[in-house]
Amino acid sequence: MALVIGNAAYENAPVLVNPGNDATDMCAALKRLGFRTRCVTNLRDRADFARHVQEYVAQLSQAGPRAVGVFYYSGHGVQAANANYLIPTRAEPQAAAEDPLRVLYGLDELFARLRGGKPARFQLVVLDACRNDLFDDSPGRGAAGRSALLRSLQAGARAATGLAPVTDAPEGTMVLYATASREAAFDGEGRNGPLTRHVLEHIGTRGLVIEEFFKRVTAGVQTETLRDFRKRQTPFIYGSFTGRFCFAGCPGEADVPPAF
Repeated sequence: MALVIGNAAYENAPVLVNPGNDATDMCAALKRLGFRTRCVTNLRDRADFARHVQEYVAQLSQAGPRAVGVFYYSGHGVQAANANYLIPTRAEPQAAAEDPLRVLYGLDELFARLRGGKPARFQLVVLDACRNDLFDDSPGRGAAGRSALLRSLQAGARAATGLAPVTDAPEGTMVLYATASREAAFDGEGRNGPLTRHVLEHIGTRGLVIEEFFKRVTAGVQTETLRDFRKRQTPFIYGSFTGRFCFAGCPGEADVPPAF
């Protein structure tokens, strides 16, 4: 099972170029690998996030103990008061600053939902978030006031660059960040952001165990960002998983199942 979200058309934060493409391409790749995939873009408010996550967890729970789940998000994310949040496209600055839990979608809430469902064999959470544009006040890069959301969050909720480290991911869950904690990620200049581009490059490789998958994605993002932006972006992985998993089938396994 997979839930893929791409948020790009922000009203009170910089509009992003890649997340729509990121979500479209991730959906296609996961469907080819046999995932039953829910694909959504531009979730407007916290209620949209909560509804889709609840439906995803319910479907994952029904799939049984051998199920594999992927939650993928491309868009703006932020830490406020040491908690991590995904930002809906219509998040209103003052309301978000006064009560982030009511306006933004908390990563802790996602983890709580995953814990509340029946355990899956493996769960991957990919957060291609914390785009550097949210923190860039360079002149000429958008309409006046485009950083109103960030400024309000900084003033009212102690928001800071990047996401905080993950310390409480559910058992059997790995969390892949686009970059190190408290760092900003590049939006990229092509069809996809750097993290998603390299995830797509390796996700269909037959026999590639998840640990080697992470290594190849990380090396690719580091090389690309150092070349293109003269600054190395290093994806980070959190969580624990002691099993064996390959997106396109591990050595010795039968062919991956057909799509639902």
